[in-house]
Amino acid sequence: MAYLRSALKFFVIAALAVYGWLKVRLTSQPTLIILTYHRILPRHHPDRKFEQPGMVTDPEVLKRHLHLMKSLGATPIHLDDWLARRARKEPLPRLSLVLTFDDGWRDNFQYAYPILKSENVPATIFLVTRLVDTNDVFWPEQILKLLTSTPLSEAGPQYQWLTPYLPNGEPNQAPLTLSQADQVINRLKSLDDATILNHLSDASPGSSSPGTSEDDRSILNRQELTEMASGELFRYGAHTQHHFRLNRLDNPSTLRREILGCLDDLNDFGKGIVPIFCYPNGDITGDGRKLVEDRYQAACTTKTGWNPGNRDPFDLHRFNLHDGNSGSTRYLLATIGRGIL
Repeated sequence: MAYLRSALKFFVIAALAVYGWLKVRLTSQPTLIILTYHRILPRHHPDRKFEQPGMVTDPEVLKRHLHLMKSLGATPIHLDDWLARRARKEPLPRLSLVLTFDDGWRDNFQYAYPILKSENVPATIFLVTRLVDTNDVFWPEQILKLLTSTPLSEAGPQYQWLTPYLPNGEPNQAPLTLSQADQVINRLKSLDDATILNHLSDASPGSSSPGTSEDDRSILNRQELTEMASGELFRYGAHTQHHFRLNRLDNPSTLRREILGCLDDLNDFGKGIVPIFCYPNGDITGDGRKLVEDRYQAACTTKTGWNPGNRDPFDLHRFNLHDGNSGSTRYLLATIGRGIL
């Protein structure tokens, strides 16, 4: 039975890969493919021990993605340039390739930037502006590191609020595996971000990311942003001020600040800023979308798929990639094929 399942999986992936290759290679109408990444980390990087697997791509995998897309005839282009050319009704490439990176991780500078520079491929990073120039990390990484390092029963009473979200709802007798901790993160998303951050702040007063320093800083700083933008290769869009899921915000002023204040923050950073928004976790409300449409040129979603020339600019689809769904050429083509079925 296991052999049959393995054979069926191989057949399905192969069929989707062939379908994806054919669709991309033979498309005749102007089409935009957006490949999206989060963290770019080498295979043995220590941060992989406490990061969600669906967030991480190996630098060599990223390089293979670029080579494959170029071999399929894709033309790398900045997202805002593609939108501007479309708005002016100028001819667009048959197949345009856009790269986006969400959140603003420091490893984008350390590992992605050298590759994109050598391949001359532009990209847009969507920044969480109030984390730039800090040693903070996002709450999932804080909790993953805690749960995979020590049993919750030994972590102290300040962390016992996590108990209902653990496997079987009981304090673990051993550190969780990364897979188990990842499931805890998914269950915690039933809470709003402010509640989770308040719990973590109460556990470690004065620091949202205890134990971090400049040496293990996870988020980009302005010096790195300036260097990447200096050659016009990288540009920066908005991903809110604090990465709050916008459909979980009850206060209209907070919603407005996260969306509009983020663009104000970006404009203070200087070079390479583009008025393009990215919905955290893909979540948005009607009021939130109206704010985005009033101030931004376009917005990226977490919806999977490619973009025909007439796609709504505030509903851009992307392929979210990581080692698990694109670690080989076959898997990448299958992920594309599945997304455009």
